[in-house]
Amino acid sequence: MYTFTHWVTTPENRFARAAVRRVADSVAGRRRAVNPLFLHGPAGTGKTHLVNALATAVTRRCPDLIVCLLPAADCRPEDPQHPEEWTATAKECDLLVVEDVQHLPRRSVEALIGVIDDRRARGRQIVFTALEGPGQLTRLPERLTSRLACGLVVGLEPLAPASRLAFLQDRARRRRLAVGPDVLAWLAEHVRGSARQLEGALKRLEALARLQGRVPDVAAVAETFRGDADAARPSVERIIERVGRYFRVEPGQLRSRRRGRNALLPRQVGMYLARMLTPLSLEQIGAHFGGRDHSTVLHACRKVEQALARDTDLSGAVRQLHADLG
Repeated sequence: MYTFTHWVTTPENRFARAAVRRVADSVAGRRRAVNPLFLHGPAGTGKTHLVNALATAVTRRCPDLIVCLLPAADCRPEDPQHPEEWTATAKECDLLVVEDVQHLPRRSVEALIGVIDDRRARGRQIVFTALEGPGQLTRLPERLTSRLACGLVVGLEPLAPASRLAFLQDRARRRRLAVGPDVLAWLAEHVRGSARQLEGALKRLEALARLQGRVPDVAAVAETFRGDADAARPSVERIIERVGRYFRVEPGQLRSRRRGRNALLPRQVGMYLARMLTPLSLEQIGAHFGGRDHSTVLHACRKVEQALARDTDLSGAVRQLHADLG
């Protein structure tokens, strides 16, 4: 069961946990919270855990309250004669959580806008989750994204090595897995990814211990997870793919020699991250981005560095991409 007691608080998620706990107190009648709350972050950063922990906390405190967890993909007309039947529950429940807003069907946009306006007018709490912040949900109309952003928007970032270690230590203790601290430190450094991937690594560690009949040492763990470590190591190809997905630009546009306006900033961000995360020279990086020379790559990196100081949205995007890739 997802609960707050099973949550590992780290610098990447501390603010999100505090915001969700405040919502739990608000729904239970103890204090006010900002409405709506919008949680966003890459898959595996804990959004589902938090909203389910919220639902569990609210129903335990106040069993009579109605909590509705609704996947955005399910907000679709099922009966042509009553196309917005789902909105009745969405309007009347005490706490509404809409997950993965990026999957909201276009034909349900106006209905969801109506639900938001109705619930906010009556002071009923709403929580949304998505892979990206409201400003990046470009397939949704501004009439909706402006409402999604009108409350508190909180991002969850991928875990850094120190946080991955804290998570592994907590889960190993809960599983009563006897393993040396050097093994967990190796996993934290080399197995990048979501909490689910880290949980999977511990399951594999358990299987390895049963197979060997003893607690695995670092050498055995390194051999077992070598493929995972190699796959997670940052490369220009991974950077291009991830940056393209974030900015909704085809990877081919970032590799192209053409100077399309919509690809300019993502390409510069890609070059900046490649310089930060790989050992390649400026010339080698430029070769991946349409054969650009070293001076172009250096110019792109400086442009991004200057923009980070004044553009909070870009700073957040680069920080998230860096953590995700590195």
